[in-house]
Amino acid sequence: MNVRGSKSAAAIVLLALLVACASHANDPRAMADRITRAVYANDIDATTTDFDDETKKTVTRSQLGDLSGKMHALGNYRSLTQRRADPDTGKYAYDAHFTNGTMLVELRIDPSGKVGAYRVSPEQGR
Repeated sequence: MNVRGSKSAAAIVLLALLVACASHANDPRAMADRITRAVYANDIDATTTDFDDETKKTVTRSQLGDLSGKMHALGNYRSLTQRRADPDTGKYAYDAHFTNGTMLVELRIDPSGKVGAYRVSPEQGR
């Protein structure tokens, strides 16, 4: 392969990677999973990475620690399954599965692609 062909192949690979990263970044389920894992780890910076500026201001270390503790009380974090999705309003709900229970994770994604709301609540009888 000549140099020109190598550069073209490299450019195509780079473009494919950028497209994959961009689509993954705006995937509500991936976003919810990433945030939930960060909350579980009690990592405030990772938790708020996808939040819009106003929502970031509402998160406190104390609240995050409390929520992380509630998650840990349910055991190891396993996965999310979608419960509801309304792309028109940007509202999504997922069941967060832990070793010993489930929590409801709800988020709202703003038109900018940032999270404008993230809420976790315990599930009764699930």
